[in-house]
Amino acid sequence: MQKNFYWMKMYRTFFSDPQIKKLRRIAGGDTYTVIYQKMMLLSIVNGGVIHFEGIEESLPKELSLVLDEDEENVKVTLAYMQSQNLIEQINPECFLLPAVPPLIGKEGDSAERVRRFREKKKVEMLHCNDAVTGRNGDVTQSKSKIIEKEIKPSLLLSPTSHKPTYDLKDIKSFREQLSNMYPNFSFSLSGEMGYSREHRGFCLKGGYIFDLHTNKIVKSTESFEIWQYLYHVKTHVLDLAQIQAQNQHKEENYANNDQ
Repeated sequence: MQKNFYWMKMYRTFFSDPQIKKLRRIAGGDTYTVIYQKMMLLSIVNGGVIHFEGIEESLPKELSLVLDEDEENVKVTLAYMQSQNLIEQINPECFLLPAVPPLIGKEGDSAERVRRFREKKKVEMLHCNDAVTGRNGDVTQSKSKIIEKEIKPSLLLSPTSHKPTYDLKDIKSFREQLSNMYPNFSFSLSGEMGYSREHRGFCLKGGYIFDLHTNKIVKSTESFEIWQYLYHVKTHVLDLAQIQAQNQHKEENYANNDQ
């Protein structure tokens, strides 16, 4: 079974952020800051979402158990986070930490091989003049560039007019299907649904739609509109998601065969 490794980047300005500086100035603020960081780390496997499992009777009590922190300190931390919009309740069981999704990194065994493969090719490019300049002085593509071009999927959904309203159960079922089969699916709505052609697109994170342009989880109303649109073009979406998955396998095979 493949192992997945998650990590969270921390900005150099984390402790100079006004929200964190204010938190640390509260009596016991350093403890609350550590609790906030532990909550961030807890959420990264779910795309920045903390799930209330009902192990304890309340979220503070359950987080106190999971994080091994005093319940009163957890309550104070949560109250401060709510006052500063550092936590959002998505539903009674799910709580989003908006600052977390842009900071998340994930790598599996195969992805690590791909990364090492790419790094190796970069080194080869630096030490191989023949791969840089052709006989007529034209710049030629290195093997790694050819591979990248070969496996790069199209992220743009086919233009289409907007859709009618669909049954909520059908949309929910489609959302679960896409999220389970292709959890890292990425797509662009450039020029569609009011998004500009410069918009960087979207991807799935923990079953939620993540906006690559704003680096934030899309809010519920906008998310529902997008899911309606995706359901409207679901055949194309599933085809595109399958192509992306196949290309990922190609990339992994290139890396494995190069070892």
